[in-house]
Amino acid sequence: MKVPDIFVGKRFFVGDGNPEILGRGPTEVRGSAYIEGPQITGDPSQFNDANPFELGSTMAGQNANVEMNRPFPFYSFIAKTYARIKSFLKVDTLLTVKLIRSKIIYAEVIMAKVKNFSIPHPQKSGKNLIYSCLEGPENSVYIRGKTKDSIINLPDYWENLVDENSITVNITSKNDELHSVVKISKNQVEIKSSGGNIDCYYMILAERKDIPKLITEVEV
Repeated sequence: MKVPDIFVGKRFFVGDGNPEILGRGPTEVRGSAYIEGPQITGDPSQFNDANPFELGSTMAGQNANVEMNRPFPFYSFIAKTYARIKSFLKVDTLLTVKLIRSKIIYAEVIMAKVKNFSIPHPQKSGKNLIYSCLEGPENSVYIRGKTKDSIINLPDYWENLVDENSITVNITSKNDELHSVVKISKNQVEIKSSGGNIDCYYMILAERKDIPKLITEVEV
């Protein structure tokens, strides 16, 4: 059944749920919407029963509209500001697009087979440079640099961010002297050289303590 245009002056409500955060009666948030899923936006033929993982509470399929005067197809989803995923954002074999364009994706957890990013090639016109994120069995952070001082100051926020006992230091000497670590604390790393002339590169890594430890083996 086709209906004419529908104008919703306050709130669009589909389903029997109780979205109290949107207010009730006089306190309802104008322009807000509640839809009790599952819901599909775009081409419904892209979702079927062949794969049970294709059923989601919100499904955005890619399609086109012949009344639009721009090139097709459209992107199925665009977020101009922050998009926060409270639980999991899962990217797996169902992701068949070759390119994802997004200004910002914020998620508590991102699960993906690979985590690549694309930037314009700095030397070759018309090409992009594809790099992949470093992977490992922990949620870690790092700092790196070069120094001629015996003390390397760690970021002040590391005191609340990382496990002090997980801090490791890699040192590469720039001269013929042997460099070594004397002491590691929550805010400093003390180093020395065999001849007293410190001149080196360093990389310092640590595991975050503000989140649970990474579980590396999970059921599928």
